[in-house]
Amino acid sequence: MCSKFDSTKLPSKQIPQLTDVQIPIVGIVGGIGSGKSTVIGHVTGLRIRLIQADEIAHELLRTPSIRAAVIHRFGESILDETGEVNRRVLGGLVFGETRQHRENREALEAILHPAIRKRVEEIIRSTEPETDVIILDAALLLEAGWKSSCDAVIFIDTSHELRQERVMRNRGWSADELPRREALQWPIDRKRRESDFVVNNDGTLKESGASMERILRQICESKRATLTNRPSETRG
Repeated sequence: MCSKFDSTKLPSKQIPQLTDVQIPIVGIVGGIGSGKSTVIGHVTGLRIRLIQADEIAHELLRTPSIRAAVIHRFGESILDETGEVNRRVLGGLVFGETRQHRENREALEAILHPAIRKRVEEIIRSTEPETDVIILDAALLLEAGWKSSCDAVIFIDTSHELRQERVMRNRGWSADELPRREALQWPIDRKRRESDFVVNNDGTLKESGASMERILRQICESKRATLTNRPSETRG
């Protein structure tokens, strides 16, 4: 049986407290395969800047310094025929229940997480001021303590059966891969409790997108009220 995720193993440094950023920053979490980015894509009435930590990690693996560090730690066997890091092979080394898997995962996080944090802050600070809301999609957002840098966190609630079907169909996972990987994260119920809002994604995307938009508008209104009521000498 897989060991439970230990958040104390993550690097302790968090995203800096971005209190001077006037655009609302919203974290989005959920189980693997919950359809977070798909729901966001069905929000049509707001200007959204979506930051996906997973995509940033993929980009970083192509940068010379990160690529060299990963090869130094894991060897050239993780490279594909083009010389790029094969994420499927790398995933096989870090997602597992053994001590070696855990050590490999911690080593990879130590290489990637500081660079991801830096890139996320760069994107946030360079976001156009006309943007209504910045959404941060990071698998370990809660585990890594990034909630403190968000104005709110939204949980995408999708049934296990539907998520299982999606990852088997879209990612080619075996039936036991989803529970194996989710055992390395906080339990779903804990993620839901730690979130400020919940969007159900078991129905139609039109319904879940509309629910997401209502919540985002509420968060934006709350942020505007906070900025309006802030003493003038502290306004940026």
